[in-house]
Amino acid sequence: MLFRSPTVAQMKLWKEKLGYSGTQMARILGLKSARRWRDYADENKPQGIPPANLFMASAIVTLPPEEIERVLETMRSVGATIDMNSDSPAHDGEQQP
Repeated sequence: MLFRSPTVAQMKLWKEKLGYSGTQMARILGLKSARRWRDYADENKPQGIPPANLFMASAIVTLPPEEIERVLETMRSVGATIDMNSDSPAHDGEQQP
C-alpha cells in the first residue's frame, strides 16, 4: 500500500471545510484529545496522520451512521471495546494514537 499523509495545511483546510473544532477532529481521527490534534496540526513539527486514523475519520464523515455502526459491530465481534461517545482511555493501558 502506498500512503502519503496529507500535509498539515491540507488537514487544516479539511477541518475548516468540515467546520469542526479541534476536539471534533480529534474524535473522528480516534485521537486521545484535542491537544493531540494540535500536535498533528503543528506546522513546525509535521508528523503526518497515520492511514488508519485518516481512514476512520473519512469513513465517519462519509458513511451514514448505520454503516459506521456495522463496522463497529465487526470490530466488537473481533474482541474490541469501542464507544465512539466515550473519552475514556483504552482498558488495556496502551496509549491511544
